[in-house]
Amino acid sequence: MHHLKLKSKTMFKYKVFGVLLCLSLSFLSCKKNASGGKGQISGIVYYDGKPVTPCTVYIKYGATTSPGTDPIQYDSQVSVDATGTFTFASLYPGDYFLYAIGKYTVPGLGYETVTGSAQANIPHTKSSVNYDIATTK
Repeated sequence: MHHLKLKSKTMFKYKVFGVLLCLSLSFLSCKKNASGGKGQISGIVYYDGKPVTPCTVYIKYGATTSPGTDPIQYDSQVSVDATGTFTFASLYPGDYFLYAIGKYTVPGLGYETVTGSAQANIPHTKSSVNYDIATTK
């Protein structure tokens, strides 16, 4: 009876170790397109050749196609500066999808909402890539 208890405890330890190992490996593999790397994506959001401000740019890690227009589907976001420029820093090599939504000033009429998107790729560990985003109404 004592032998069965010892064997049962040992098997339980191996199962726990196996589960923890699998979880650790899955977390490490998810890091490929998450923040923490040395790559960078930057660009300008524009409409009719002019910068769009205010504007928010969203990024989806590990994506080559749009996850949609709902910001909740994206992993991170940044606001553009006064020149319409955005930057996502500390990224790993891989694929990303960018989605921008902003307000374009129409002289005498106020603002109109404009949107645009781009698929981006960081090819190497320390790559800084530029992806401008053209928007439409």
